[in-house]
Amino acid sequence: MALRFERALIVEDLDEPRQWLAEILPRALPGVRQVDTAATLAEARLRMQSHAYDLALVDWGLPDGTSESLIAELVARRPDAVVIVATIHDDDTHVFPALRAGATGYILKSQPGEDVMAQLRRIESGEPALSPSIALRLLRHFRVAATLPGPGATDDVKLTEREVDVLRLIAKGYRATEVAPLLGISPATVSSYVRDIYRKLGISSRAEAAMEAARRGLVA
Repeated sequence: MALRFERALIVEDLDEPRQWLAEILPRALPGVRQVDTAATLAEARLRMQSHAYDLALVDWGLPDGTSESLIAELVARRPDAVVIVATIHDDDTHVFPALRAGATGYILKSQPGEDVMAQLRRIESGEPALSPSIALRLLRHFRVAATLPGPGATDDVKLTEREVDVLRLIAKGYRATEVAPLLGISPATVSSYVRDIYRKLGISSRAEAAMEAARRGLVA
């Protein structure tokens, strides 16, 4: 399964990295024919009034605030949107709020361009775009979390058979529009199942859904 993106949004306040990202994104993902840019949250929201983006690269710190709420809005407008944080920050106080808001990738702009392009190419096959240091941070976090028992462990959360089917497919990288025909239901129904799954499991991003599905043995 290969994902395709035709129009993307880049939200970055600095001119040079904004132009750099706008140049390398179509090179990494040749299907992207239109790249819109914004330097602030306000500009990004103006762009979003006329288009629901299925792909976005956003900086975390912007002149008019952090992108946490913007990420959530992008995903709310299009639940299967791929939102990647492109920033210089690689600490827990930035990484985990971004993922909780709905980001499906996290890359560091300090990397060489070829490395960033390689990470962006992964999203076509449904893999998250993650810088190596961020992937290691996530693995360490969940490895530690797995050793801490608690009454709220999601093992105790029961999903319906259909919810399990949806979780397995979105964890594999399928989007709502692709899950729908596979299960014989509408994209709107898939989105409803996704919301219910997120609520039950206490998660808010596709990255967390993929980890939860792997933990439950639904995907390899």
